[in-house]
Amino acid sequence: MQEILSFLEKQSEYHTPEEIKRGLDVLGIRFPEHKVILVTGTNGKGSTCITLQTLLISAGKNVGFFSSPHIERINERVKFNGEDISDEDFCRIFRIIHEKVSDFHFSFFEYLMLIACYYFYFEKQIDFVIFEIGLGGTLDATNAIDHDISVITRLGIEHEDVLGKGLISIAENKFGIIRKNNAVFHTKFPKEISDIYFKCLSEKNARFFEAPRLNYFVQKNKYPEYFVEINNQNYKLNLLGERAVENTSLAVEIFKYFIPNYEKYLFALQNVIWSCRMEKIQYKNRDIFLSGDHNPQGIQSLSEILSHFEFENIYFVVATCFDKDSDQMIEQLRSVRNSHIYLTETPIKTLALEDYSEFVKSNVEFSSKDPIKTLNQAVKNADDNDLILITGSLYLTGQIKQSL
Repeated sequence: MQEILSFLEKQSEYHTPEEIKRGLDVLGIRFPEHKVILVTGTNGKGSTCITLQTLLISAGKNVGFFSSPHIERINERVKFNGEDISDEDFCRIFRIIHEKVSDFHFSFFEYLMLIACYYFYFEKQIDFVIFEIGLGGTLDATNAIDHDISVITRLGIEHEDVLGKGLISIAENKFGIIRKNNAVFHTKFPKEISDIYFKCLSEKNARFFEAPRLNYFVQKNKYPEYFVEINNQNYKLNLLGERAVENTSLAVEIFKYFIPNYEKYLFALQNVIWSCRMEKIQYKNRDIFLSGDHNPQGIQSLSEILSHFEFENIYFVVATCFDKDSDQMIEQLRSVRNSHIYLTETPIKTLALEDYSEFVKSNVEFSSKDPIKTLNQAVKNADDNDLILITGSLYLTGQIKQSL
């Protein structure tokens, strides 16, 4: 396994969806389009996908799910009915694929997607397969896969160096996944992109389904619990936050498109587990929360969740990647009442401690390049009524979870 991972990590030549499609043709992979669900967006892709997967499995469907990034093990990116692909299957399928398409020089992400495609197409009897976009939409490798269902979660500013400056450019890129006659499920679109929406509506004859805004309430126990109201029934969510409610509504909207008697399976919403999304773990007899919010939108959602927690002080162990708006993220964290910022570095794509702005540095109470040392300092300083939360990057939360 390690030898294959070392090879994959060196592959960095990206290809267009048309080139990926040729690779799929060589492998003989062509999914029935009505079984494929392609999901893009800025925030909420993973939560929407994992919720939809959980609901479909509860209804007795066989579901493949390809996602990124992974938290602890690369196998997490390829799931069948909620179970990660085994090391043995991963390695065996890689060798089969590599023998047939090595001349393409596919990238790390592209190889992983092809492994998922081969696994789902040849080795599993799938009813549905969910592909989470890696980056953007138009040029992402997953957009090589023909599909009837396109999903667009909440849109925001991200990866402007790749997707273009401003929300309109980013939306145009993400709308690039929509095929002719697609059913498109989405959260409420910003007004700025109305021209893109109407253009897609006329040129692609797509049918758009906007997820409704669900009523919800928060019940406070030791930690808050969220409940949504659907058709006058209340359902407990395992995921927290107003954004989780929004993503749940989107997943349910897709689910009921496929499953006529969908209501009888909504109990499964309380079983949705998505690693490092306000996940609680134990460390040194303390509750530690892992929340891999990695952009200002994510931190805004985190702040809303924390408004329902009861604590004296909150200690943020935080690091950001070099391509994120660290100033805005730290400013948002500082706005949480009685907050303390403990700064560290991520294992991948990190913004080095010395490269943070003077604004960030002036708001930091402790810093270390070592995440565990930083966490230990927070644990040492926090009282019993204080909250400790790790955020800023999924890479950071994954590294700490694996280390602990």
